[in-house]
Amino acid sequence: MAREGIVGSALLGRTGAGNRAGAGIGRGLRRAAGDVGSGNVPRSVDDAAKWLKPHLHDHPLLGEVKERAAVRKSLDQWLDTVAESVAHGGPSTTAALRAIDSTLNGKNPIWAAIKGLVSGLSRTVKVALVLLILLGLVLGPILLVLALLALLVAGLAIAVRAATR
Repeated sequence: MAREGIVGSALLGRTGAGNRAGAGIGRGLRRAAGDVGSGNVPRSVDDAAKWLKPHLHDHPLLGEVKERAAVRKSLDQWLDTVAESVAHGGPSTTAALRAIDSTLNGKNPIWAAIKGLVSGLSRTVKVALVLLILLGLVLGPILLVLALLALLVAGLAIAVRAATR
């Protein structure tokens, strides 16, 4: 038989080396628990709960536990709200989430936001956006020429005024 320490023998309820292994375990545990507390060891979980309730009612850590539970509940509600807005959100929500995701992955958030914005748009809005971009590409050079012509005319008008004074 293996030799045990004094504490192990006391917890197992052994008084001598001749006891069987495991004999008196319950009695030894009740005796060890009785040395620490009031001598009454609860026999079930319900008994333990009844005993703990008055002892923990005014404990300072109980307020901390209740506060953490309230924080956790409010955090869960906030996360549900965020998940709901992501699931049913519009293009701006999609753009913002894609920008955040790409930033966290070390990519360009501007392009990700543009892609997210376009992916959240309806088909008719996408068609209108493409037509607007094409119109800008076609009219862009014409507007540039008109702007340069206006600057040329303004420069000539200033030069004529300066020469006539």
